[in-house]
Amino acid sequence: MVWTSRLLGAAAVAVACLAGPLAAQSDEETLARYRLTDAALAKFTRASRNFIAAGKANPALLEQRDNDDDESAETIAQIAAIYDRHPPLRQGITSAGLTTREFATFMLAMFQAGMAAWIVDQQHGKFDKVPPGVPRENVLFYQRHQAELKQIGDELRALEGEKAPRPEPEDSSDG
Repeated sequence: MVWTSRLLGAAAVAVACLAGPLAAQSDEETLARYRLTDAALAKFTRASRNFIAAGKANPALLEQRDNDDDESAETIAQIAAIYDRHPPLRQGITSAGLTTREFATFMLAMFQAGMAAWIVDQQHGKFDKVPPGVPRENVLFYQRHQAELKQIGDELRALEGEKAPRPEPEDSSDG
């Protein structure tokens, strides 16, 4: 559950960034300025697959990390520090060409964009309900790369022996 719990924790932080005060002001500013790119996605994907390889090669790493994780991580720096405390994970990130801070920033920006993309979808393509500070470019990036992002998430869940979440039924009501 380590990988998924960390990703879900990151999602909670992204929700906090959408809602406001939980994340540090500097993190909100960082996420508002950060742009998701194809190059960063390629590095993030490599880093995530490095995690998968590390977890398969050393299953005890999953237990160690699960025992050491700080579930109260609320800032980019705190999330990066978790990866820094686990050399195989830090190596997986840095060998993909990212720092742990860049990895955490990408991950939070991606989750934030995913949440905003859901809002846009619920609003039939309208961006007027997207919270301020969520870059429109990131939402559009997320929408274009949704299948690829889902695939890497499924790969990480498979490492932990979890099944992919079942798709939610389409809402056929008009609102």
